[in-house]
Amino acid sequence: MHSANLSLPGRLIYDSPSQINVQIPWEMQGQTSAQIKVTIEDTQGPLYTLPLADSSPAFFEYTESGTKRLLLAALDSANRVISSTHPAQSGQVVQLYANGLGPVDNQPPTGEPASASPLSHALTLPTVTIAGQAATVQFSGLAPGFPGLYQVNVEVPAGVPSGVQPVVLKINGVTSPAANLPVQ
Repeated sequence: MHSANLSLPGRLIYDSPSQINVQIPWEMQGQTSAQIKVTIEDTQGPLYTLPLADSSPAFFEYTESGTKRLLLAALDSANRVISSTHPAQSGQVVQLYANGLGPVDNQPPTGEPASASPLSHALTLPTVTIAGQAATVQFSGLAPGFPGLYQVNVEVPAGVPSGVQPVVLKINGVTSPAANLPVQ
């Protein structure tokens, strides 16, 4: 990645025949764009200008088997996947997984997993709503043991209706797309 006289490799996090996930180097913070290209063995792709922002939140989602519904990647307090057959409960703290929450304290090197002690907290606390109701954010930062993955722990508000509910995160004035969370 090239920007402002910086030339840094992005760190490969995941790849498949149709998708490549790369962590943008922390050193690119404050830049408005970067030029990138993908190289596979001796073959280089075209140069692409990637717009950059300190915050660009979005939840990770998965397709639930059986229902084929797209759901927010979330765990309950026992680290079980939240799904239609195992919905979140009102009053329960759930772990939501996202990207694009911006700078953190205790920043690990690019591509390295975040530490569990001390934690890496997002420098700005986001707001989260579930079914339009404000959820109390208990933690927002890098997920321990993973490179570049953010974790937001929130309490599901009392009174959230049962069913699949929209969850929205807002940080630094930028709002994420809504993601679906089953609630009971």
